[in-house]
Amino acid sequence: MNFTKKTFVTIVGLGVFSMTAGPVLADPHGRGTGQRMHNQHQRIEQGVRSGQLNHREEARLNHEQRQIRHEAREYRSDGVMTRAERADLRHDQNRASRHIYAEKHDGRSGAPAAVRDPGVNARQSNQRERIGQGIRSGELTRGEARQLGAEQRAIRQEERQYKSDGVLTKAERKDLQQDLNVASRDIYNEKHDADRR
Repeated sequence: MNFTKKTFVTIVGLGVFSMTAGPVLADPHGRGTGQRMHNQHQRIEQGVRSGQLNHREEARLNHEQRQIRHEAREYRSDGVMTRAERADLRHDQNRASRHIYAEKHDGRSGAPAAVRDPGVNARQSNQRERIGQGIRSGELTRGEARQLGAEQRAIRQEERQYKSDGVLTKAERKDLQQDLNVASRDIYNEKHDADRR
């Protein structure tokens, strides 16, 4: 008798759960609304990780996703989602999808700490190593090393200034690359001139 009561309670409990949670958790017409919202959330997270989205953009896009989830819950609250409600949700999700794409491809990258340009960073590291090697080998005098070090610091300062607004534009990247080209030639010339330590 006890086993039968437990079974009955379990069956009734599952039935109540499916009647109350079903309309909220899944589109009663199987249109994949929840999966699409999940996919859009994943796209936003990927944009944050890759640096394509800054914190303001992430907050704006997540707010839009919350509004769509709230709207979907309201539409499902009576257990039926009409054709017009589905169309409205689809329209909102399409618009949100376009917003995600636009924000990820607008050229503004993550917050200042997340702004990266692997090419610039790799070149700066390489140039510091070349200067260090020139000091160790005696190819650079102390004065030359000081001058080259000051040039590297000026480029890093310029890079920090460019990144301070959370954006590194194409023009700013080009300017940094040109400065690094000049610095590279300066390192070569100083290491290969007649002055030795």
